[in-house]
Amino acid sequence: MSEKVALVTGAATGIGAAVCTELASQGIRVAVCDINKVDGEALAKKIGGEFIDCDVTNLMSVQGAVNICTQRLGIPDYVHLNAGIMTVPTGEPFLAIEDVSEAQYQKIVGVNLNGVYHGMRTVLPLMRDKGGTVTITASTAGLSVVPVDPMYTATKYALIGFGRAVAAANEGTNIRVNVICPGVTDTQIVPDDYRRPEFNVMAVEVMAAEIVDLLFDGENGEVRVKNAADKTSFTVELPKL
Repeated sequence: MSEKVALVTGAATGIGAAVCTELASQGIRVAVCDINKVDGEALAKKIGGEFIDCDVTNLMSVQGAVNICTQRLGIPDYVHLNAGIMTVPTGEPFLAIEDVSEAQYQKIVGVNLNGVYHGMRTVLPLMRDKGGTVTITASTAGLSVVPVDPMYTATKYALIGFGRAVAAANEGTNIRVNVICPGVTDTQIVPDDYRRPEFNVMAVEVMAAEIVDLLFDGENGEVRVKNAADKTSFTVELPKL
């Protein structure tokens, strides 16, 4: 049994699944956390991980998932808080902000922002003695804008600030908190309009390799951008806290 453990949310498909696969290939035992049981169980079986049902919008569900991970695999050394959605499902037309319903607003905030808060609140106390890294998936939308989806943009801006603030609060401890900002990546939530050649859509495996590097070696408070057009990654120089 490996002594290293990782927990990934939004893990059944897309970036999360690729991160799970990359971690497992490096000998890490992985808790595959998602509400998507079919794909999650299939992935866990494929990589020798542990599927755990987890609704990130619900604090008790997140606490239960982390508890199962701790009991079956151990306290995680690496946590990737990755679950995320856009305001409307893939294939549906985007909405002007005044046409976004209260339910749609609550759902995207619940997944993209509350889900990260729930994860951070739950894992940090467990990781204090052991140490480790929490990497949050934000987006390049959090450094620019996605005009067709202001709520997606808003939640990703919030995650960058949240991640930096929690990192600053934990400066000098053995816990590192950092943020990854993917450019357009080939996942289920990417709209067709963003799959045009000029967007240089990245394969999830490329993105996953960057995230695993950030989990293993990234600095506390680092905000890293990975964009296919650049063919390299870079750390965003933001004002010191």
